[in-house]
Amino acid sequence: MITKKILESEIENLEGLNNMVKAYEEIAASRIVHSRELVLTNRSFIDEISIIFSEVLESYKKEMDNIVKKRGAKSIKDLTFLQKNGKTLYLLVSANTGLYGNLVRRTFDLFLENSKEVNTDKAIIGKLGLYMWQQTKIKDKYFYFDFPDQSVDENLLRNILNFIISYEKVIIFYGRFHNLVTQEATFSDISGNAYSNKKSSQESIKYVFEPSLEKILEFFEKQIFASIFEQTMQESQLAKIASRLTTLDNASENILKKLNIVTNEKNITSHRHLNKKQLETFSSRALWGKI
Repeated sequence: MITKKILESEIENLEGLNNMVKAYEEIAASRIVHSRELVLTNRSFIDEISIIFSEVLESYKKEMDNIVKKRGAKSIKDLTFLQKNGKTLYLLVSANTGLYGNLVRRTFDLFLENSKEVNTDKAIIGKLGLYMWQQTKIKDKYFYFDFPDQSVDENLLRNILNFIISYEKVIIFYGRFHNLVTQEATFSDISGNAYSNKKSSQESIKYVFEPSLEKILEFFEKQIFASIFEQTMQESQLAKIASRLTTLDNASENILKKLNIVTNEKNITSHRHLNKKQLETFSSRALWGKI
């Protein structure tokens, strides 16, 4: 039989657990604000650099045609200044720790489902993703990179970027933030050619280049690719933090429900104990009365 003392101990444990969850919620909420600012800032940077890039393309159409012919590309869409290896890379962005709900698992399942194609390389970011991959017992070769869950380490980011930039096609699997309630496991091709579908609504602007137009275009291609990759990493971090906040909020609700149940059980036990004592008192009085 559950005693009052056991119930009081369980209540104390539940209250302590709820306080801890609330503290984690506050930390996650503050990190969402910071992460959201990073995402918005990076979006603005990508927009600005894309505008300048499109102005360059509009202003130097003739020079661009000459560069396409010089490099043997079929069109501007096929033009690249980077050394490509002709391969496709599937890249999973997971996490190092838990408390992210099922977002990491859903992202991994999506990665696993789509990365079964032959002749593709695979890379994993995050310890949880590595653990899940190893649990599958798949013998395919893979590359692993460590990366923090809630910050952007510039050195680690640069190392990953230097690795993936040589691939002809890079498909990245990550969690996308929609709102505090909804985070989507998705994937996108971040290697789309920087020269396609770029149009400027402004008048042509002439730029003076040093050392040359080709060097400037090479910079743009690298910078746009790097910016899109960094943006994707930040989007993933934002989605994970939002998922953690939702998970912690649900956990807090469940703890409070359990706390209410245990408190009611304690009250019932206290009433039963009190009733038992009263009955014993009445029985004792009745016994003495007969004597």
